[in-house]
Amino acid sequence: MTPCTTPTPRAWRYTATSPRRSCPPRHPISPDCAVKAPTRQPPPRRMPPPPSRRTRMSNRFRATVAGVAVVAGISMLAACSSTASSTGSAAEPEFPTKDITMVVPYSAGGPTDIAARALAKGMEEELGSTIVVENKPGASGITGLSELSAKKADGYSITFTPGDAFVQSELRTAPYTFDSFEPVAGIMTQPYIVVTSKDSGIASYEDLSDADRLTYSVSGIGTPTHINTEILTEDLGVAATAVPYDGAGPAVQAAVGNNVSFAMLDASGVMPFIASGDLVALAVLTTDGERLDYLPEVPSLTELEADVENMTLTIYGVAAPAGLDKGVREALRSAALAATESKTFADFAEANYMPMLDAETEANWYETLKTTAKATVKSLKKFGIELQ
Repeated sequence: MTPCTTPTPRAWRYTATSPRRSCPPRHPISPDCAVKAPTRQPPPRRMPPPPSRRTRMSNRFRATVAGVAVVAGISMLAACSSTASSTGSAAEPEFPTKDITMVVPYSAGGPTDIAARALAKGMEEELGSTIVVENKPGASGITGLSELSAKKADGYSITFTPGDAFVQSELRTAPYTFDSFEPVAGIMTQPYIVVTSKDSGIASYEDLSDADRLTYSVSGIGTPTHINTEILTEDLGVAATAVPYDGAGPAVQAAVGNNVSFAMLDASGVMPFIASGDLVALAVLTTDGERLDYLPEVPSLTELEADVENMTLTIYGVAAPAGLDKGVREALRSAALAATESKTFADFAEANYMPMLDAETEANWYETLKTTAKATVKSLKKFGIELQ
């Protein structure tokens, strides 16, 4: 008998209500073919109708949103990673990566310029980058600081200057204020020394108060030496007349030549003549109120109970445009303070009789300048001094 190869028709189904049979029906074509009872099959799966246009659009929208969500998630992870990376690098920014410009708001060859170049050399060794010193003199320092205040606060434009240039913004018309700059580091100070000619007949600070009338030389109208000496003579209770000169050099020579009774001038200008015996030191004005190491026998005005509270001192410092990154500021600050310990700068400071700031003064040097500015404005009005 030939095996059956024709499939069983799908028309017949065995159900629970079907009559019992001992054998399923014979194959219609091959009656001799015995067909076993078919196994129970699950009902055919009904295919869903084709989606409508609206449904297709909805599905596409869901797919698009899902895709965007995935991309957004990846982007957020990348952003978080980037933020974490940048946060970690903020403590130690990659600085510097190019040359730095140091603006000096005074002429080349002067004491400020010489000090700036010595400091810049030491900072270069610390930072591993070139520092280009640019002299921008004019208007008592206003010209240079005006240009600096317009620079980007990225650490690549800084200044080294005495505080007088900052104070000028309170005394004259200037396009900047104290808030236009960020203090980086206080460096050193220029003490003032009260001197008289060896031929003046004045041997001590107390002798000044015994004079009927005094004259004194100043390096310019409204300068710190002028204002400080006005305060000094008022404190002594002595009538005195200021004799202005064009710069510190001529003012020193006037004292050496006994053309004036005395003078209160920068230590760097008078020390060579004190050393030679042409000038006699009567008192010193310092930031800490102590005597100078190189004039240990000369009392400080603080010791003598003079009105030093309203007097001002020249403080040199490094500053940059306001808004400087904290990490960049710390890099510059560390380099500047380290540079003061270099042989080049130490030799300059010693040769010019400029002591480094003590820790307390250094930490507050910029605030001290702000106080100085207010005191200066007050003194100018009090003594009727008109700036030229």
